[in-house]
Amino acid sequence: MDEIVKVMARGLIALPSDVRKKLGVKEGDVLKVEVKEGEIVLRKGKRIYDLKGSLAKEKAQSKEAQKSFGEVLAEELKKRRGEWK
Repeated sequence: MDEIVKVMARGLIALPSDVRKKLGVKEGDVLKVEVKEGEIVLRKGKRIYDLKGSLAKEKAQSKEAQKSFGEVLAEELKKRRGEWK
């Protein structure tokens, strides 16, 4: 799917609606911008809200190891960093 977009003031671009729909990009989503071999690559990232339920899952998996929310959040973010690559 090739789309053409125009760069506006302050470097803003608008993603065409069919691209947003295909990738599930919504207002407020985070996109990572990379430059690879002279090309711009956008990757959909995760928001803090996407971690909802992580604490409950962690507790259910290991009732013995009681971790603080901060510890669980740090571990979850560390796991998800691989999704940016």
